[in-house]
Amino acid sequence: MPVEYYLLGIFILVAFYTDVMYSRIPNVLNVAGVSVGLAYHAIQGGWTGFLHAVLAAAAGFVILLFLYFMKAMEAGDVKLFAAIGALTGLEYVLYSLMYSIVYAGIIGVIILLFRREFMQRINRIMKYFFGVILLRNRAAVTQITKENNLRFPFMYAVLPGVITTCYYFIR
Repeated sequence: MPVEYYLLGIFILVAFYTDVMYSRIPNVLNVAGVSVGLAYHAIQGGWTGFLHAVLAAAAGFVILLFLYFMKAMEAGDVKLFAAIGALTGLEYVLYSLMYSIVYAGIIGVIILLFRREFMQRINRIMKYFFGVILLRNRAAVTQITKENNLRFPFMYAVLPGVITTCYYFIR
């Protein structure tokens, strides 16, 4: 197994612990993850490896930045994916993000089912969908951000997302 997966494992476990226990991922941890990833890939692949790590970090950061602006996640999660990209590369960070979003959806549905809010939320989503897509009413988008959205630590989804990605990359 490549060294970057061991580095990622340590990084993700520490990030998971801090996010679950303290509801935050410290900047020092994210900066360390990005720095270690950039240094590792610079040592392994020279300037090419360094530039690929920068591209992967930027991709993870920019994609999650959009979700941050929609208030779907916190700033620590955005920086976390920059570190994942720097440590593992572009393809890995994109797959990790995809699996993490899928797991977040599953976790969200499970939480809604236990809270018995599922049908109320589905009705609201359909109204927003109808308002935005069919009527082109942008006010529906601002209404979504004003509501009390379902919240849980994104690391609950990131950890299984990263593990799933690792499983498929190692095979």
